[in-house]
Amino acid sequence: MPAKPGVYLFKGRSGEIIYVGKARVLRKRVASYFQKKGDLKTSILVQKIRDIDYLVTASELDALILEDKLVKKYKPRYNIALKDDKAYPFLKLTINEKWPRLFLVRRKENDGALYFGRYQGGMVRAIIRLVKKLFPIRWCKESPLRRREQPCLYYRIGACSAPCVGNISADNYQQLVVGIKLLLEGKMDKAIDKLKSEMDKTAQAEDYERAAYFRDSIKLLAKMLEGKTALAKPPAPLGLSELTELQKELKLPSFPMRIECFDISNIQGSNMVASMVVFLGGTPLRRDYRRFKIQSVAGKPNDVKAIYETVKRRYAGSLSAKMDKPDLVMVDGGAAQVSFAERALSEAKMKGTPLIGLAKKEETIYAPGRQPSQLSRHSAALKLLQRIRDEAHRFAVTFHREKRKKAFFG
Repeated sequence: MPAKPGVYLFKGRSGEIIYVGKARVLRKRVASYFQKKGDLKTSILVQKIRDIDYLVTASELDALILEDKLVKKYKPRYNIALKDDKAYPFLKLTINEKWPRLFLVRRKENDGALYFGRYQGGMVRAIIRLVKKLFPIRWCKESPLRRREQPCLYYRIGACSAPCVGNISADNYQQLVVGIKLLLEGKMDKAIDKLKSEMDKTAQAEDYERAAYFRDSIKLLAKMLEGKTALAKPPAPLGLSELTELQKELKLPSFPMRIECFDISNIQGSNMVASMVVFLGGTPLRRDYRRFKIQSVAGKPNDVKAIYETVKRRYAGSLSAKMDKPDLVMVDGGAAQVSFAERALSEAKMKGTPLIGLAKKEETIYAPGRQPSQLSRHSAALKLLQRIRDEAHRFAVTFHREKRKKAFFG
């Protein structure tokens, strides 16, 4: 998944949408469901997921608006089960007042105002700030609005049009309210038209300071719209089909969401190092990558002993408490490497953890207690294993070169 804002859709066994969520960074948000244990309801949701789609948006605000539309359209069962109404407020636009306001409320009322949402927690205040930056309506809570002699601080910092001192007519103020309504409905181009209209009016009245304010707001909104247009056709949704195929081909007991792969790099036994790379949901999880300086082998090559040391250090050492356990352990190599890795897992009290080796020459898969096997060269599962193995090799070789360079110049 891309590191961009957007909406993710969890799907069930029959392809039905069971949950819709928004994210500032899609990759991190979706990965978080599979990295740590949540509450009971979240754990049940994760067990029901069979596929994941996503839609990229131009901004987090767009993601919020799209999430709300999709929840209303599909009515996913787990959105209802997981969301506490108190945590997901509405935005209320009081068009039933002469000088409308925009603020957060917890429930709808039949009072003639317009309601938008629900929105997720803290983001609703960010939306209010953005909207009022573009359309400077009042911030005060008075209803009805009282006449004042002096405007408040919000006017002095350019965040309010100061209707309390007659600085804007009721008609022009209503145009700002219409612009807010269009923006919250996702009609950004029409909101820009409203801003342009206000800019022209203030310029004709020779209020150049206010005209400049509207000009800057138009630029900001146009930039948002430009990004939205550029992403109007999002990338094809990425499912987890290759992982599903991998589970089936290897007869794994659980879905291989987290795969950890080990490789060794050295030249005739000198400067021997090892690498561990982690793939989560078929995507590299670089923050969990680790490098190891081999301590038990010196002077001559012994890859299998190095594999044993590395695997045991990962699962019996301090890392075992800091990192999640994998659904599949993988080593670069054949039967010998797998045998030593299996021994290390057993001594680390992880006996039974799924383990395979992928030998480069014929791309043969080795697993404890099974005959060597091969997948079709066109298999998506094999291509995934090759990507993981090659990434572990790249990471190990890079570390080995760094270590050798230091030793040479040292």
